Amino acid sequence: MVSNGVNPASHPGERGAVSIKTILIVLFLAIAVLLLVKMVPVYVEQQQIEHNADELARKASLGLAAYSKDKINNEIQALINEYQLPEGSIQLASADNNRAEIVVKYTRNVDLLLMSYAWDVNYTSSQKGI
Repeated sequence: MVSNGVNPASHPGERGAVSIKTILIVLFLAIAVLLLVKMVPVYVEQQQIEHNADELARKASLGLAAYSKDKINNEIQALINEYQLPEGSIQLASADNNRAEIVVKYTRNVDLLLMSYAWDVNYTSSQKGI
């Protein structure tokens, strides 16, 4: 009797046979790498802006004798220009009684080949003076 079944042991030198599991793993890794390449720079930029806002709020909380509102607004404008943020995305919310609050609010669009993702940043830095 003749069998039509394929015996995998009878073709040891066969090339090009890839399992579906391997294809799915490679596809998953490619998508993960794409997401990392697109998202990590936006996240790092957000952390740098938040750190700069904290530092500026700390300086502003020292009082108007050390840092005038004009000087603070000039530094805010420098941050907006450095990171190419929309006008008014960083604002000095309040600066009185040795306390300062800076609000950061903007959106970055991340292009993910087939779609776009809106990365929203809404951060408030509040610092107390000495």
